[in-house]
Amino acid sequence: MKMLFSKLAEFKFIFLIFLIMVSVITLGDLLPQDMKRSAYTFSSIIRAGLMFMLPLLVLPFVVSSIALLRSNGLVLIFSLVFLITASNFLSILIGGQVASLVVPHMHFGMSFNPGDATELLPWFDVALEPLLSVEVILLIGFILGFLLSVVPNERALAFFERYKHSSTLFFRKIFIPLLPLYILGMLLKLDAENDFATVFADFGSLIMVIIAVQFSYIFFVFWVGNKYSFKKVIECYKNVIPAGLLGFSTMSSLVTMPVTLKAAEKNLGDKAIAQVAITSTVNCHDIGECISLSVIAVAVYLMGNDMVMPELWTFLQFAFVLAVAQFTGVSVPGGSVVIIIPLLTKYLGFSPEMIGLVTTMAIFMDPIGTANNVVGNSAFALIIQRYFNFIKGKLGGEIIKAKPVKTL
Repeated sequence: MKMLFSKLAEFKFIFLIFLIMVSVITLGDLLPQDMKRSAYTFSSIIRAGLMFMLPLLVLPFVVSSIALLRSNGLVLIFSLVFLITASNFLSILIGGQVASLVVPHMHFGMSFNPGDATELLPWFDVALEPLLSVEVILLIGFILGFLLSVVPNERALAFFERYKHSSTLFFRKIFIPLLPLYILGMLLKLDAENDFATVFADFGSLIMVIIAVQFSYIFFVFWVGNKYSFKKVIECYKNVIPAGLLGFSTMSSLVTMPVTLKAAEKNLGDKAIAQVAITSTVNCHDIGECISLSVIAVAVYLMGNDMVMPELWTFLQFAFVLAVAQFTGVSVPGGSVVIIIPLLTKYLGFSPEMIGLVTTMAIFMDPIGTANNVVGNSAFALIIQRYFNFIKGKLGGEIIKAKPVKTL
């Protein structure tokens, strides 16, 4: 019984979000309008503050992710970055495409037009513009990370580790505790202007779609990585299931990394490549969350735009920046949705309440997304191994230099 309560405690954040969702559905109409406005105003303040600080908060995560890609040449460093970005990008495109085909047939009963309902407005508007855009910070982070990967500087590396530690403390001690209040205000606005109970029921079927896409895509990656052998795919799944279950329960790919690494070593039969493949992808290669975020984002976009998809070029820009943004690797519950918030506004024109719904559903999917990130990284390690074997003859000598990495 004690072990059961211990396991349930690990999901307390998800339970809290679920409780907020149910409370809004059942009690939202009973709350006074002024209380709703106050809750939404507070949500607006939290969102504005996060958007103002976010670029500088994620910079050290990008630098650290790239700096970890140590090797004997720029070719392999760029290769790893390209492979990881391409995989993230493809995952987002697949998720978005599936959503565009499936969601119009799901008959969602909610839109983001208040219609005859009274629009819920904040008591005052908060306007804070970040000094630098997320795209600029990503570029700066990549440049610094590449420089530190090629020419390591212990002082600089130590500085960015301290910087990352401070950012992590902010997310854990300030943003994450405030996140439920942010979601509460946004959902109260949704419920006041629409019917949140309807979309809450509709999203149950969407979750099944997300899981099906995640499993199918990861199975395909395993199949390609194992040179199209279904027998080897089954063996790989047997090895990686413990890591996937641990990722589900901890909601952290980084905490799960030692178990993921053991599974990858068994699947690859090469400890050096397994170590580099897993440590390089643990915080920036997110198949599970890329798919879930893209499906949810496209579903919400379609709900707010009469089931019409954004222009292809617009969505490709959004998908590419989101794929690169995975290098931020904010390892906290809900960290996967932090970076997507400004991108939804800039590229897809999301309103605050649309972002609130994406945030809520993405956090609710966080355990499943993390589990699929872990399994997906093990599958992707096979792709990296095939690539390294392909270029080994051309580069000659030692392909990569595995370096121990600290875990949480």
